[in-house]
Amino acid sequence: MSSKILNVSLCQINTTVGAFEKNFEKICDFISKAKNSHIIVFPELSLCGYMPQDIIYSSKFLDLNKRYFEKLKEYSKNIDSVIVVGFVREEKAIYNSLGVLFKGEVLGFYDKRFLPNYNVFDEKRYFKSGEKDLTIDINDIRCGFSICEDIWYPDGTERQDALKGAEVLININASPYALKKQDFKENFLKARASDNLCFLVYTNLVGANDELVFNGESLVIGPKGDTIAKAKAFEEDILHVSLDIKEVFTKRRTDLRWQEVCRPINSNISINISKNQRYDNTIHLSLSKEEELIKAITLSIKDFFEKQGFSKAILGLSGGIDSALVLYLAVLALGKENVKAVYMPTVFNKEESYKDAKALCENLGVELSVFPIEDIRNIYNKTLSYGNFDIADENLQARIRANILFYISNKENRIVLSTSNKSESAVGYTTIYGDMAGGFSPIKDLYKTEVYEIAYFINKDKEIIPKNIIERPPSAELKPNQKDQDTLPPYDVLDKILWLLIEECKDKEDITEFDKEIVEKVYDMLLKAEYKRKQAPIGPKLHERAFGIGWRYPIVRDKNI
Repeated sequence: MSSKILNVSLCQINTTVGAFEKNFEKICDFISKAKNSHIIVFPELSLCGYMPQDIIYSSKFLDLNKRYFEKLKEYSKNIDSVIVVGFVREEKAIYNSLGVLFKGEVLGFYDKRFLPNYNVFDEKRYFKSGEKDLTIDINDIRCGFSICEDIWYPDGTERQDALKGAEVLININASPYALKKQDFKENFLKARASDNLCFLVYTNLVGANDELVFNGESLVIGPKGDTIAKAKAFEEDILHVSLDIKEVFTKRRTDLRWQEVCRPINSNISINISKNQRYDNTIHLSLSKEEELIKAITLSIKDFFEKQGFSKAILGLSGGIDSALVLYLAVLALGKENVKAVYMPTVFNKEESYKDAKALCENLGVELSVFPIEDIRNIYNKTLSYGNFDIADENLQARIRANILFYISNKENRIVLSTSNKSESAVGYTTIYGDMAGGFSPIKDLYKTEVYEIAYFINKDKEIIPKNIIERPPSAELKPNQKDQDTLPPYDVLDKILWLLIEECKDKEDITEFDKEIVEKVYDMLLKAEYKRKQAPIGPKLHERAFGIGWRYPIVRDKNI
């Protein structure tokens, strides 16, 4: 068999939910950069943005979705390439669909068959499952099509397409980021490609919408289970790849098991496209854990602001590590000129905290505003006259600071960034309507130990976050000589217990590697803090189990369950 080459362009784009005009223009722009390809592939729901949620019920949304699909069909008249685009299809029911366009015609639709309904996904609420497969022959090369979740079922769409003779399986995605998920996903896709002895084209969305971050890293896997092309992480990218179909023919010809089960059928959709250029396949390297998390968070901040028309942020800077990291990430995402830091001391704040906060701002080129709140605190004490100092007085300081931040936010049209981390919100070691308050919470899914890891990573070449901030024992500084460990177990212990309870869903009775009383205390705090977490601002999902739309626990419950 002589070589048969299929040129494919994977268009990894950043879309905005409901921004049809903007998404359409971006799709057209990427098509113009891929005219040497036989087939140009866009991510899941790329025309309307993922995930529309309840606005999908809007007649206006559905009308615009249909109108812009027709505009794209019209645009394709002058494009000598097959275009694959994800969109919402309405035909008696609503489908999560892909359309295959060529020369102003629709070659076919594929409706997502397996609709995820777990964790952050709720697709059965909106869509009906598809029933039909779709294969198309391009220059006698058979391509099968599927959407995201479909590929996770071993005898699902891809398998059926491959058994019908498909040599290239095209899977479009809006697969959210979670730490370490990409490696798992890549290994899984390698197994899928080698099981089916075919090329697997996996196009993923990039960008952030609300809590979900999409990392991109689109992939092409060969029939031997090897990665032959990989797109950038957390950036828009167009990945051009040339597939030599002879590799599939060779693998299948020598595999007797495949010959037993394969039952090729004639395709009723067949087109020919002449393309002479051959691409050099590119593999972008994977990122370290710290690089992944930094890029995921900064992308989430950037998109949360830009997609809503905001540009400026404000946060309270305490001299502690959490607010230091949030300031660094905000500057990275928005630029130093768009970030305001405010230091609001009382008599309980040490001079070294102010010096460290000031040094951090100087390192980042951010102006530091200082508003002492001791006089305001005294007015509360005088007005309410309770006398004794307790936890209410500690929390009052955080709430005064929140009031000041939101006042400036209103005056200057800024979004307040909360600086709470996952460890604190898990056990309720945070003040509701105080330091929890904000319009966006960048590190809400980072454990405290991860905050330290990232801080050390940031400083690996140059001290940006002052060493004192990282090495000083963490303290809320809401009363004299206060330290976090007066109330909590050491963070390296706390985070390991929380990881087992949250990420691994273990029962407290099954956690035997730590003192039983400590585990009981952490579990009890986790339950009691649920009402706080329900009122926390949104932030990027960074782990498989994040406090947000995928975390559905009741506030009122028996604490023994």
